[in-house]
Amino acid sequence: MIVSIKNIKNFDKTEIPIIRNEIFNLFINNNRNTKFLRLCFPQQFDYQLHRISGAEHCFSKLESFRCYANTNKYILEGLAGISKSIKKLIFDIMYSINSGIIKLIEAQNNLKEVHFIDHTINLRDESFSRPLEESLIKHANTIQYLRIDWKPNTEILSYLVNLISLDINLSLVRDINWNHLEKLSLPLLKFLRTQKVPSRILSNIIENTKGYLTEISILYEGINDKKLIPTIYHNCPNLKYLKLSLSVRNIIEFENLLNNCQLLNGLVVDIYDHIIKFDWDKLFKILSKSSPISLIKFKFSSNRIISLETLKLFFDNWKNRNPMFLHIIPMYCFTRAEQRKQKQQELQQLENLIKEYKVKEMIKRYYVDSHGSAFEDFEWIQRRSDAYIEF
Repeated sequence: MIVSIKNIKNFDKTEIPIIRNEIFNLFINNNRNTKFLRLCFPQQFDYQLHRISGAEHCFSKLESFRCYANTNKYILEGLAGISKSIKKLIFDIMYSINSGIIKLIEAQNNLKEVHFIDHTINLRDESFSRPLEESLIKHANTIQYLRIDWKPNTEILSYLVNLISLDINLSLVRDINWNHLEKLSLPLLKFLRTQKVPSRILSNIIENTKGYLTEISILYEGINDKKLIPTIYHNCPNLKYLKLSLSVRNIIEFENLLNNCQLLNGLVVDIYDHIIKFDWDKLFKILSKSSPISLIKFKFSSNRIISLETLKLFFDNWKNRNPMFLHIIPMYCFTRAEQRKQKQQELQQLENLIKEYKVKEMIKRYYVDSHGSAFEDFEWIQRRSDAYIEF
């Protein structure tokens, strides 16, 4: 347990280190029968916990750990000396890496889950990512869950033969070489989440799985997207949840996906039609006609307004099907006051329409998510807590 003292009031700042020492001693030095399973360091943490008497015992069975790149490296190196059982590691990256985290990774005996979360929008070069990627090679047989927020620059993914979940989340892209991932084989992969990874690379990854994929979340770049959807429905018979960017060019293949993926339960559609206007009428007709019986959960995200007439037709055509769970995510934004007022009026009209069909029991639950961040991708009921921290 780590207790935050940031908001302690009525104390002189010079007294805070004394209070901090007493708190740490209370939970570590005076609790020799306690073994901590989870530990999270705030930004710029610089207190050497590993030097406290009893720390070696308290942290010897640590299973989950999270810290920032600006954590004092000597603290991480000290933790590496006493904590060998970490299974889940989350490393929040700001502007540089920390050699201490590499030693901590290398010291573990059964590392299963690693998240490298980049909080900047900088393009990372190989000198930044290579040490982190290479530190995982020792754990190639145990790592099952991996998130990296840059393009893999080494062959590390080819070593992770037991990988179940892969998340590659890019904020920026440039003309970079992905050829070393073209023949990547991840036969046990169940969960694939990517952003701005070329669709030809995604197609190759999916083709080289063994049909275990149940969740796919893709926001992709490039013009070779006609192959991606067929690759999904030819290789993912167990697919239950899908998030996909659609365009007018691949909407017909999308109908084939619905016909082939009969276990599909939840669908998230992202539309960014800055150039060619997307045909929502066509999409909704396809959904009404070809959705498998199990598909009842929908999220529709768009930078343009979905007309009420189009939605009404979709709801009418959904008659005699199981009630749906529906989220509408209007990603368009206006800066002028009159535009914001117009948006509010349109959203209210949208909600009134949805309520009408909820009364008719065609919609079981709904939510209009103006920012798209209130729920996890494949969650329609439980909202994220404001205090939520992945841990």
